[in-house]
Amino acid sequence: MNRTTKNELISAVRVLNQMVGANAVAHQPGSYFLQGAYGGWQLQQVVGTGTILTGATAVFPGYRSKRELLELIHAFRAGIRVGQESASIPETT
Repeated sequence: MNRTTKNELISAVRVLNQMVGANAVAHQPGSYFLQGAYGGWQLQQVVGTGTILTGATAVFPGYRSKRELLELIHAFRAGIRVGQESASIPETT
């Protein structure tokens, strides 16, 4: 097994933000970022309306190892991709 690095997590979050059209650098509402504590990592999302930020919320509960969080982010991105693809398919009646 290869070791999961912080750079891999950062890259995965960058792609996630690109998928949803969020600007993580500006910390706009809806953007995702990493939070590290207790020897683990957590994916968080900036919450607020317009330009008013009210804080951040954890996407997955608890702090996890880098490897586990990377797998969760990949699964989360796959779910978003499926949702985006199904939203673009015209309904047939």
